[in-house]
Amino acid sequence: MNYPLFVESNHTTIYKACRPGYPKELYHRILEFYFNKTDTDEINQKIPLAVDIACGSGQATIDLSSYCHHVIGIDGSENQLKQASFKDNIEYHCSNAENLTFLPSNSIDLVTVATALHWFDIETFFQQVNRILKPNGGVLSIWGTGMPSLNNLKANEIINNFCQNDLNNCWSDRAYLVINQYESILDKFPYQQTRIKHIIEYQREMSILQFVNFIETWSPCQKYREIYGEDKLKELLKIFMNNLVQCYNESTNDINNTIENQMIIVKWIIHLHLMKKTIDNTH
Repeated sequence: MNYPLFVESNHTTIYKACRPGYPKELYHRILEFYFNKTDTDEINQKIPLAVDIACGSGQATIDLSSYCHHVIGIDGSENQLKQASFKDNIEYHCSNAENLTFLPSNSIDLVTVATALHWFDIETFFQQVNRILKPNGGVLSIWGTGMPSLNNLKANEIINNFCQNDLNNCWSDRAYLVINQYESILDKFPYQQTRIKHIIEYQREMSILQFVNFIETWSPCQKYREIYGEDKLKELLKIFMNNLVQCYNESTNDINNTIENQMIIVKWIIHLHLMKKTIDNTH
């Protein structure tokens, strides 16, 4: 991974607390693809061995542990892994996505990448995936969430202004890959003849404070902090938060809502890409 983000200890604590998980439908789609079924209710087995690449503090890793006998979470940041939750069938390993040499060839049933592929050297990573996945059935699962939207048109305008103007010079070209749901690099994905895509919509209720804390975990906010300093970032986020509070208070005609108790609906659209290593595409 050429972009060492989300690694400082204070940031990884926020990352662990504020990054949302993923819906059950996503994991059900993975199971159906792996077991060649059309309905999760028909599946009474678990995937033997999964590897979750760039797992961060283990949001997807924990979820996968319910559907797999054993899961290995891999991340290049020791501080991220210190925040990770453990279960009996989970182990963690500190390594970059491009260096999976500690895993035996043809040994892994499922490789997952949750909203992280854009930070990889994808050519090297896909070479590693092809080496470790079991032939004739090993599955590669890649997904990205894109940008969130809110249940308020004016609030969405506030988000767009924050992203396009306040954070204008802080976005990496890599970040735009996931914002655009990896469409520009889909032709570089392996196992093209088996690749399918699911579009999954999901939403979560959270307070405005929780939502802004989630925004703070974004890479452009990290870049803003690096350029302008911690105090300037906190000031920017406070203005952003107050604008959202005012927006929702105006829409509900309730001036008594505070940052803590104003609940909002946050929506995401996930593009889930699934592909399978068969005997015919092992190289």
